[in-house]
Amino acid sequence: MLRLMLNAHSRLSIPFESAFVPKFYRCADQYGDLAQHQNIARLLEDIRRERHVVRGELIPDAAAVLATGPKSYAGLVNAIFATHAATKSKPRWGDKTPGYGSDLDILWKLFPGSKVIHVVRDGRDVALSNRTLSWGIYSMPRVASAWRWETLLTRKLGHMIDAHYLEVRYEDLVQDPERELRRICTHIGERYEPTMLEYHRSARDEMPRESLQWHGSSVLPPDKGKAFQWQRQLSRTDRIIFEDHAGDALEAFGYLREFLAPTIASRARMLMYAVLGR
Repeated sequence: MLRLMLNAHSRLSIPFESAFVPKFYRCADQYGDLAQHQNIARLLEDIRRERHVVRGELIPDAAAVLATGPKSYAGLVNAIFATHAATKSKPRWGDKTPGYGSDLDILWKLFPGSKVIHVVRDGRDVALSNRTLSWGIYSMPRVASAWRWETLLTRKLGHMIDAHYLEVRYEDLVQDPERELRRICTHIGERYEPTMLEYHRSARDEMPRESLQWHGSSVLPPDKGKAFQWQRQLSRTDRIIFEDHAGDALEAFGYLREFLAPTIASRARMLMYAVLGR
């Protein structure tokens, strides 16, 4: 949803998630001297074949990317996104990819001085969302531990780049989107544009069709009812288990803690999760 909001800005191009940047950074040396045309062209071709890159149509014209003359991995990544942004007549680009939080050190090496926005959602709602996905994590202990690790690690890395890092709570974004978007625009040095609140009018055109099954609500106007669904839909037992594994992270990000005592049911459910291993 935030990607689509920012993408509706006249100066910002935020395409579908890329998912390749840290991966190819770690193996870029295998392609040899990237100042050599044939080497960087070979790297670009491998990036073009990545599943998310294909799905988001991020590189429709490899020749146009190479024509900008990239001589390094950072230069190539910039060329890919800048070329895509140029097709929309936009001067500035960004990337929204889940999981990049733990690779902020890599992103900072590639693009020092860049602006980072960390969107945090109450982990119990994240757990509920996971249960609707065929590839999601069903186990409450696992999803709680994963949410705790990712959010706290991203915050720790974010604090290392200080003023370049901004946290935004999902709940605040859906409850008062204009206020949060103004705050985000200030952070990235752009003026706020009211059209950002109208993102849903063209959102479907900016989302790969096959991804709508997972991001259906993202192309709709902000829904306050999406906030704190766990209070209505998550069982007491699972709430106990989640807080036992990630209560400190909930508190760190300002979310309600219930401090419910363990029950026979919660201990039995923990055993079930351990046996199923899901």
